[in-house]
Amino acid sequence: MLHQKYYKEYGLAIEGLARHHKIDPLEFNREVDDALPLDQILKPDPKLRKLLNDIDRSKVKLWLLTNAYINHAKRVVKLLQVDDLFEGLTYCDYGHQPLICKPRQEIYEKAEIEAGAPSSRQCYFIGM
Repeated sequence: MLHQKYYKEYGLAIEGLARHHKIDPLEFNREVDDALPLDQILKPDPKLRKLLNDIDRSKVKLWLLTNAYINHAKRVVKLLQVDDLFEGLTYCDYGHQPLICKPRQEIYEKAEIEAGAPSSRQCYFIGM
């Protein structure tokens, strides 16, 4: 229940845990996300790779935006074998409080700046 409550309130359960229970997000990441046996769970996804590869890069810049910390995000896309298809990554920085994550507007603005987007009107967000 607590996980769902914090996820709904803050967009990320660890934000509520850090804010109300003094949990260190970086320690949480080391003990939880980094400890997950993702190599046993995730496998290369040829259909996803083809879908992303078929996007016309002369018209679209592929950029990742995630609530995960950078270690976890990089692990996931590497295991899916799509890491080389993205020009960059905007992630939730667990080293800075308060955590800035989706759905807060600031994380979208940060991604737009990091991706060099000329205008948010030219950005498309696809969630999975």
